[in-house]
Amino acid sequence: MFKLIVAVALACFFIITSCATQGNIAGGASGTAAASAQGFYGPITVTITVENGRLTSVVAEGPYETPGIGTRPLTRIPAQMVQRNSFDVDTVSGATITSRAVIQAAKEAEALIR
Repeated sequence: MFKLIVAVALACFFIITSCATQGNIAGGASGTAAASAQGFYGPITVTITVENGRLTSVVAEGPYETPGIGTRPLTRIPAQMVQRNSFDVDTVSGATITSRAVIQAAKEAEALIR
């Protein structure tokens, strides 16, 4: 019985923490900003929109990245950022440089809103 209670408690803990957001972005400010970072084949530009400390939009553009491989982080990472309300997201396997560029540019854009 004890093991069951512990298992249920742990399951609840993991469910609650996985659904929790990371907190305020840009110190609770609102605004839109863009920044760039070097991707694998060229600049990656990320535009973020923050409303009252919540990420409402993240758009990444990298016209020189390899279609299919290098372009995956341009859609996956922004979606994760908005969903988690955080820049602490996973990189895309096989496209680490582009992934890191998206994350870096998003953080730099956030600094412009603060």
